[in-house]
Amino acid sequence: MTLYRNFTDALTGERTSVLETEGMIVERGDLPEVPNAEVVDLAGKWVLPSFVDAHCHILPMGLDLQKLHLGNCSNHRDVLDALSARHREQPDGWLLAVHYDQTKYEGIHLVRDQLDAISADRPILLRHVSGHASVANSAALRAAKVDESTTNPEGGTFERDQEGRLNGVLLEHAHERVSAAVPNPTLDEMVDAILRAGERMRSWNIAGACDMMTGRFDLELELQAYEIAAQKGCPVETRLYVQWKTVFGPRGIGADELRARSSRVGGIKIFADGAIGSATAAIYGRYTGATAQGPYLSRRSRPAPAPEGVEVSGQLIYAPERLQEMVRKAHDAGFQVATHSIGDYSTDLVMDAYEATGEPQRHRIEHSMLLSDAQIERLARLGSAVTFQPEFLLRFGHSYLRQLGPERTARLKRTRSLLDAGIPLAFSSDQPIVNGNPVDGIATAVHRPEAFDPAENCTMREALALYTREAARLGSLGGVLGTLVPGKLARLQVFDADPTRKDCLF
Repeated sequence: MTLYRNFTDALTGERTSVLETEGMIVERGDLPEVPNAEVVDLAGKWVLPSFVDAHCHILPMGLDLQKLHLGNCSNHRDVLDALSARHREQPDGWLLAVHYDQTKYEGIHLVRDQLDAISADRPILLRHVSGHASVANSAALRAAKVDESTTNPEGGTFERDQEGRLNGVLLEHAHERVSAAVPNPTLDEMVDAILRAGERMRSWNIAGACDMMTGRFDLELELQAYEIAAQKGCPVETRLYVQWKTVFGPRGIGADELRARSSRVGGIKIFADGAIGSATAAIYGRYTGATAQGPYLSRRSRPAPAPEGVEVSGQLIYAPERLQEMVRKAHDAGFQVATHSIGDYSTDLVMDAYEATGEPQRHRIEHSMLLSDAQIERLARLGSAVTFQPEFLLRFGHSYLRQLGPERTARLKRTRSLLDAGIPLAFSSDQPIVNGNPVDGIATAVHRPEAFDPAENCTMREALALYTREAARLGSLGGVLGTLVPGKLARLQVFDADPTRKDCLF
């Protein structure tokens, strides 16, 4: 039992004290003396609840820590040299690399022939930094049973060169098909990865996180792994957003069985479109980078079906009618739905699906990077929540400028506009897509980088609330985290100065 006395709650500005017992806050207020309690007098210091990451990928984060990271590569030669060095050092199994980004390499993808020059016999797979595309060598394609006769899957594309030959560039569901050929981690490896990810997040004062793609490998094993990791002392409280198909698909376990197997389920995850970096987000208009990216990207994946007389680009993962059916099924089963939607066209379709349920306020839209004034007005009316990842602006500005041009890029992630409209909003990272330290995301939201409209900045106090209280509330963790009140976990961050002042954290 510990009494934390005489501090200022940074979210409310209130001078107060809290009593902690077995890790939980049990009392708050003017508590000058509590029998048998250890007293920690904070002498007026400022206290925040620990951060909550409302959208990330916990298990993949831990697994990625062992893969080749290409984030520092600035051209094709850098990538190929890094792959060759890893191939020499670790010659067995798949050679897996992450944070590949063709927009850094004059917008032109590497292709399978270049990877085959490193090894045509060992599978090599480079995952795009967006997580929505990859590049494979011939051995990786063979492992996935993909050859020249393979047709594009629904919601995906196997890119081909000008002669019609597979070039190894994989978009959306084509990327997922080849990625699925990588041997799955074992249960023990999953547990170790979750614990490793938890320790990393805890070092950044993250106390809770929502995994946004549970079921990527093996749903039953993943559910077990999260339970075992918690029993082994994972320092981060987890909530799981489970892929729709693993619950409601032909081989899905069903809603009742999912609930019976895990008490950590926060909701159901659906993908509506792709990403800006891979030019697969479903947007109104065109990608400005498409004609400048060379022959391997000029042959775009099948475009999203357009409303009559409206030009659209990118990829819809599901037809609008199918998306509505999927949302309705999860909604009727009592789940919160969290739908990935980056493009403005895709977001209109997601709002249609949510509105059709009759209770759009129950559900979340993940990313919503491109939003018009009219869409913001509609979101406010619907009451659907949004999660933003401010660190994207810091890491991927070069990609957005190439793909969208300066005008649309400037208005990405309109934090100020959503807050002013009263739309439920939370911050998160999407790690391992980005590094994931909340301080980086907060700094970016308060001081949007050059090329992004500063009128969409938020205040430091707002950013801290969006990464604590609101992230917990929207991420099904509001019962245990996000504020310093009785019934919540006593996960505190202590500061000598007011952290709501600009630049105090940085």
